[in-house]
This record gives sequence, C-alpha cells and structure tokens, in this order.
Amino acid sequence: MAVAIGYRAPPPPEDMAALRLLMELTAVRRLAHRGLSGGELALVTRLADATIRAARSRDVPRYVPADTNFHLCLLELPGDPVLHRIARLLLAPDRMRVPRAEEPHHLMAREAREHRELAGLVADGMVSAADQLLRLHLSRRSAGRLALPSLAEPELISFAGG
Repeated sequence: MAVAIGYRAPPPPEDMAALRLLMELTAVRRLAHRGLSGGELALVTRLADATIRAARSRDVPRYVPADTNFHLCLLELPGDPVLHRIARLLLAPDRMRVPRAEEPHHLMAREAREHRELAGLVADGMVSAADQLLRLHLSRRSAGRLALPSLAEPELISFAGG
C-alpha cells in the first residue's frame, strides 16, 4: 500500500483562531486558578509593558514579536510542554500578522493595555474576568489582521528554557 505525501493547504484562519483561543483559554484559566508567583507576575508584566512601549511609539515591527512573546509566555507558564510546543507552531503564522496600515494605532495600544489588564486578572485569580478579556482580545485580533509574508521573522523568547 502506497502512501501519498503531498502539500496540504494551511487550515483556514477561522480554524486557527478557534484552536488558538482554546489553547490560550486553557492556559490562562490554569494560571488564574493557581495564581502567579512574584517572579511570574514580574515577567508577564514586563512583557505586557514591552507591547505598550511599542504601541505608544507606533513601532509595528517591535510590537509584533513583543505581542507574540507575551502570549507564548502565558502558554508556557502553566508548565505543559506539549501545549507550549503546539502554541509555538500555532503562533508562528501570527508573527507575520500585523495591524493593517490604515488601522488606527490606538487599536494596537488598546491591545497592549489589555495585555497588562490580563496579567493583573490572572495574578488576582479572577478566572472569569480573565477568560472574558482573553476572548474579546483574541476575537478582535483575528478579525482585524492582514497577513504580510515579507516581514522578517522576529526573535522569540523561551521563558522556561524550552
């Protein structure tokens, strides 16, 4: 029996967004249930602040990897290496997604502020509020993006040495 191996088109963006939401909600709920250590809160806050600085300066090339690193950190902190490896693959296409040129920069700034708010909700154990904010954040992000494959690949950070 021969097995044909060929090129498959990537899944539709809606499927990728749904999978990402499922994975991030799982991770954020776990984190909010257990809370963040002082070091974890400092790390998540530092990453959220990096997105705020990039958004304030309207620096999209700096914002994209900062945003990706923030989300990867939330996915890595619960300690599930399989979830984190899948997330790295899943967010890889997102590294090429940036705000549309005509999109006002205040939307990027709002996303960045939501990162900081999400960090606080998770740290305070506010599972429902963190869940609700993450759903809003990711739904807005997936609705307002345009893929630009010519962007250089940013350097992504591993937060637990993995």
